[in-house]
Amino acid sequence: FCETIQLHLTQLIRLRPGQGAQVLHRDRLAWGGYLPADIEPQFNTIWAVTDFTQDNGATQVVPGSHRWDPKRTAQPEEIAYAEMAAGSVLIYSGSVIHSGGENAASADRIGLNITYTLGWLRQEENQYLSCPPEIARQFDPELQALLGYAMGSYALGYFTPPLPPGQGPEVVPPEFLFNGKVASWGEEMYQNTSARAAEGKL
Repeated sequence: FCETIQLHLTQLIRLRPGQGAQVLHRDRLAWGGYLPADIEPQFNTIWAVTDFTQDNGATQVVPGSHRWDPKRTAQPEEIAYAEMAAGSVLIYSGSVIHSGGENAASADRIGLNITYTLGWLRQEENQYLSCPPEIARQFDPELQALLGYAMGSYALGYFTPPLPPGQGPEVVPPEFLFNGKVASWGEEMYQNTSARAAEGKL
């Protein structure tokens, strides 16, 4: 369903001792339920920083729930616990019913949640504010593209430089911010962008 993927969100999840279980949910609801059921919008990972046990709040997952009717709810006997050693990873789609478990242990349960989405969807975490250009320019091009500083499809993701009318291009791929081809917002950017357009690369 896409030509590219992008980073959806990153978060460190800490469950403190005595913290109750999270409500079971599907992450795809971030888009408000507007996407057709046959489009899977999200790919999730949660990395165990500490051991995950049922006692300390291992992620609860409902296997097969990605195929269920959206209105169906999970029964207790359908819930499994993603028990795993530190350094392991749980992989699941945005349509799987899941939640953080209850931490009945005496120590924190810590997990690193990194999720990805289709390149043409709005990201849950606004990556351009979390990682603005002055920070993103320090990264490798692959990571810049993953954050969203790349064309997501034929015409998704371009920007217009903050120049007076007629003094610059109106359609610039975000890669031009970082690839060293453009030194400023002026004539050089205009010429490079025009050349790329002539080659059919915009």
